[in-house]
Amino acid sequence: MSPLSAAEREEWRASVAAVVRRGASWDALLDLGVTETGFEDLGVAIEECGAAAVATPLLGHMFGLRALRAPLVPGRLALVLPEGYALDGGAADWFVVVDGSRLSAVPADRVTRRPLSTLDPTRVLWRVEFDASAVTHLGECDPDRLRAELAALVAADSIGGARAVLRDAVAYARQRLQFGRPIGSFQAVKHRLADLSSQLDGAVASVGYALRRLDLDAPDASLAASVAKLAATEAYLAAAEGAIQTYGGIGFTWEHPAHVYLKRAHTNSQLAGGAASHLELVAGRAGI
Repeated sequence: MSPLSAAEREEWRASVAAVVRRGASWDALLDLGVTETGFEDLGVAIEECGAAAVATPLLGHMFGLRALRAPLVPGRLALVLPEGYALDGGAADWFVVVDGSRLSAVPADRVTRRPLSTLDPTRVLWRVEFDASAVTHLGECDPDRLRAELAALVAADSIGGARAVLRDAVAYARQRLQFGRPIGSFQAVKHRLADLSSQLDGAVASVGYALRRLDLDAPDASLAASVAKLAATEAYLAAAEGAIQTYGGIGFTWEHPAHVYLKRAHTNSQLAGGAASHLELVAGRAGI
């Protein structure tokens, strides 16, 4: 699928957002063609799912799909991460296993899987165990390229979440009154939100650049993806924490969605490699 124009991409964003608002069912997302796009357009779809912090299997499926390097496969996929768990593994029909550069697949009926108790209630991780006899060797893959692709996808999800949580915090600061004035008029509040907005703008630019470099298979794609992952997850954490501070007491309640975004921000910071691994890659490329 060729890249969309700017106008087409905004229509694409609106279409995905409409599906997400209706519940982000897998069939509806698949009907939109989300698995057949380039990275830049796929990033828009994942960003909209991240903005709603919904329990869609899109990110987990794309993890497996990128490992397979196939545009379409029968059924849902999940990638078994090095730690032995899979994202959205409960709905998977096939599990993709990457061992170094060796790529294999295991049908779901040949694995034992159990859900794990995790910080993020919207994103279930599954512990996956299987016998070696159930594995079908598929060939070789480039683990560095795969790591970059997964990092960029998580970065896109983080951008969506950060945008949503910051947008809602700004709206709250404009209408919440204290001493007869909106709290957004107080320097301590508006300066914090302005700083978060500036940090997010930088992260958005880095994620967009990384997705475009991946689409072009550019030599610096892995570096760009690591920078994007670091910038996006840090911006997400900062936005989620800043939003709770803006909300005050209500932000700490279970009924308010602020804690959902905070938990997902922490989860995203560890998915597809934590900060230490990406900092090491960036430092290595810089000769540090």
